[in-house]
Amino acid sequence: MDEHTGALLRSVLDAAPDAVVIADPQGRIVLANAQCLDVFGKSADELIGQTIEVLVPARFRDRHPAQRDGFAAHLRPRGLLRLAAVRADGTEFAAEISLSPVTIEEEQYVSATVRDLTERILAEERFRSLLEAAPDPTVIIDRSAAIVLANNRVRDVLGYEPGDLVGQPVPAIVAQPGEEELLQRIETYLVAPEAVPMGYSQEFRARHRDGHDFPIEISLSPVETADGLMVSIAIRDMSERIALEAEAQRVRDELIATVSHELRTPLTSIIGYAELMRDLDETDLSRRARTQLAIIERNAARELQLVDDLLTMAFIEGNRLRILRSPVDLGEVAGRVVGDHALAARERGLHLNLERTTVPLVLGDFYRLVQVLENLVTNAVKFTDPGGRVDVRISEEGSMGVLEVRDTGVGVPAEERARLFERLYRGPAAVAAHTRGAGLGLSIVEAIVQAHGGWVVLDSEVGVGTVVRVAVPFADV
Repeated sequence: MDEHTGALLRSVLDAAPDAVVIADPQGRIVLANAQCLDVFGKSADELIGQTIEVLVPARFRDRHPAQRDGFAAHLRPRGLLRLAAVRADGTEFAAEISLSPVTIEEEQYVSATVRDLTERILAEERFRSLLEAAPDPTVIIDRSAAIVLANNRVRDVLGYEPGDLVGQPVPAIVAQPGEEELLQRIETYLVAPEAVPMGYSQEFRARHRDGHDFPIEISLSPVETADGLMVSIAIRDMSERIALEAEAQRVRDELIATVSHELRTPLTSIIGYAELMRDLDETDLSRRARTQLAIIERNAARELQLVDDLLTMAFIEGNRLRILRSPVDLGEVAGRVVGDHALAARERGLHLNLERTTVPLVLGDFYRLVQVLENLVTNAVKFTDPGGRVDVRISEEGSMGVLEVRDTGVGVPAEERARLFERLYRGPAAVAAHTRGAGLGLSIVEAIVQAHGGWVVLDSEVGVGTVVRVAVPFADV
């Protein structure tokens, strides 16, 4: 080997990221690179001329020459062997070693590339400690969806020993969704991985070792490793929580039913007797008494409406709002509501008008649509000053029947409109004026209309008035 070739070979070795030593057939080191100083604590010059056993822990040195001779007798590359090595100060460390035969001027040599695994092992230990500290069963999968690591919590929840899961495909512990869909989701996730917080969906169920499946909540997190991108999957058993939620829902339903019954019964009785008293002769009921009776009747009706709104909101929050669909005449809905509010409008000095237009029947729940319009008309009457107007109009727009309530009331500032449909929201002006209301009306309107597959729009201008339009699909659509 000429001087130029030797210098070139040394430059190549020194550029390698790992320690490299080259030994002759007798095991003497003939060449080493600069990285040996960082890995072994010895420079290349210190290593040259020594046997390769100087890098082997003392307890293995007696056996090593035989192993070295065995490799020399069957020269072939050997990659990624995890062995123990020793530094100049006598400390041992885990090393990843690859061996390759090298022929130089018809002489056979062995090149050993050595990588110090100390930092990697420490990182792996820290990662495993974090994994074991996780409160939920957690598995790490590679890009092929095979499980490469699992913590001890899988034993308690899934019935598997952690080691039993290593090498298994993740569909082995997932009952729902199916294998094909699950693998597709993992593949999609790996294209654009990002942390997915813990969340529950009815479509996810895990499979226990004994064969039964149960609902789960999962979270996903990308994990960058030396072996490439992997995915951490945390699994939470939802069986107990779902059972508790179902029991809580049952108790809530019973409470709602009991309270509503206890509230509605006396209110209905008050309203009924008030109607009977209204029909009495002038000799039986004075004009002053009739005025007071009207106040009683009006307030009882308002309280009954509040009870209905609270019940509706309770069902909305529990995702149990029932819509019993049948063909409905919007004219009948509007006629009933306008008739019921005519007296209240007159008492406030308002003109309440219904513009009747014949439109096709819509598909909806008659009583829910009445509830929608009652809330809109009540708001319009409430926020319109004496002498103003409240107009109810029926029209059609495309495949939808439309109910419109237009008033000449105080209007709503632009910055407040976006919040009007929030539950329990009341505008500053309504609060300052001590206007009656619980802030439920428009949120109930929106929920009912959306449950019908319709839409709600509101437009308002301060000092001019407000227009609310709700649309419901026609019955023949």
